[in-house]
Amino acid sequence: YVLFTGFTLTTAITDWSSMLYSIIYTSLPTIVVGILDKDLSRATLLKHPQLYGAGQRNESYNGKLFWVTIFDTLWQSIAVFFVPLVAYWASNVDGSSLGDLWTIAVVVLVNVHLAMDLFRWYWITHAAIWGSIIATFVCVMVIDALPFLPGYWAFFHIADTKLFWMCLLGITIGALIPHFVVKIFVQYYKPNDIQIAREAEKFQDSRVSRQVQIEMNPIS
Repeated sequence: YVLFTGFTLTTAITDWSSMLYSIIYTSLPTIVVGILDKDLSRATLLKHPQLYGAGQRNESYNGKLFWVTIFDTLWQSIAVFFVPLVAYWASNVDGSSLGDLWTIAVVVLVNVHLAMDLFRWYWITHAAIWGSIIATFVCVMVIDALPFLPGYWAFFHIADTKLFWMCLLGITIGALIPHFVVKIFVQYYKPNDIQIAREAEKFQDSRVSRQVQIEMNPIS
């Protein structure tokens, strides 16, 4: 950002949004997912204790995965920053309005990214992830509706255009395409033991559910 502002001390994102990012915008989904989400059930792990060997072999975290994550993060940062900058380059939209777009885009992106990597969904997970996105919109609108704070009415100025929503959608899709492609490729062509066990667990649950339906309805 400073490369386009002459290394001045100006900032596009308000101090309130910077503070609330870790308090309201993204904290609850991380806590809920960290507590409730699990890749395998207790029964599967007790039946196949060798699955714990994945951690000893550093399959879930190693140098290769670290650099893949770094490049993925860099790509997402480029998409978030440059898509709005290029889209509004010749417009009269100010820095505060772009800052609101950047703020909302980042929150939407990190929450959708988190949703893509979830294994189990609960109602509280839905409430935490999608509720955080809604809470971000509400907080940004409230902050920009206060005349004594910097960036007064900035969000309402930029959100009134179709380009704002197109940028938001384009950022989310464009930033997550590499992550999605790699995820699909790994899961379908190079699955590890945990992924294979998870698929087996899923299909086993489907067979059990189907068997229950047949017993309840012999005609089918």
